[in-house]
Amino acid sequence: MNNYQHKLLTDLDETGFGIKYENNLSAYTPPHWHKAVELLLFVKGKVTCNFENATLHAKPGDIYIINSHEVHATKCSRNAVYLCVHILPSQMCKFVPNFDQLSFSLTFDPEDQAKAMAFEQLRIHLQEILRQTEETHQAYKLERMARLYAVTAILVKYFSQSLAVEETKLQRSDMTRLEPVLEYIQLHHAEELPLEDAANAMGLNKEYFCRLFKKNMGVSYLQYVYQVRTTAFCRELETTEDPIGEIAERHGFRDPKMLNQYFREIYGCTPSEKRKFFREVTLEEPESGQD
Repeated sequence: MNNYQHKLLTDLDETGFGIKYENNLSAYTPPHWHKAVELLLFVKGKVTCNFENATLHAKPGDIYIINSHEVHATKCSRNAVYLCVHILPSQMCKFVPNFDQLSFSLTFDPEDQAKAMAFEQLRIHLQEILRQTEETHQAYKLERMARLYAVTAILVKYFSQSLAVEETKLQRSDMTRLEPVLEYIQLHHAEELPLEDAANAMGLNKEYFCRLFKKNMGVSYLQYVYQVRTTAFCRELETTEDPIGEIAERHGFRDPKMLNQYFREIYGCTPSEKRKFFREVTLEEPESGQD
């Protein structure tokens, strides 16, 4: 198993920034983490973010920040839309040497006028970045980069605090040790994935591996495997008309009861009901060329 950045952010470039405009159709993302700081502006629908010790329910206009190496899972309502900005700490250390040891929080006392004004500036910049995703003029990239650096400066100046170096190293060391296992599950989720094999791959006994995995990912090893299988199954359920049983087989489900159990836990319905929903949404979409 090779080293792996669990949630690979392919949109990041040499500047250390990445931008995604997401439109998810009742999507679910299992627990994951990434090296980049993630800043979210919610535009439409509802999104639930689950962290180790908290659950956040986002609505249009809300702004959330997810720290580097912070494990989280997301669930989107129908046609949820949001802007996602990624900021890579290793690149920002060129300007702020301890950036990779900062923790960010947008929670503040409303009476703190300086932070309240900074937060509104943050919102304005994100809304402009969102608007600029549709720009085509020559200077739009420069304008967008200026906004991205302004956003980062606001976060550092008003909404950051330094973490203890040893605490940061310990947490990230555990996460790094799990990277190869998480990558292997993503790539081979349809295969048999015995717990013992995963523990042996890390050179750990089964009991210690289970504790390490649950502590860092928030779910057990087997729960994580089945969540990855279920979300992969749902993506194909949306894009193909193949029989549900055949899709389930392709994603490692041998027992229909197990599939239905995890599917209902995540999506609140059966695979058949979800497929019906996908078909209805497709029918509602206007044909190409129509308003």
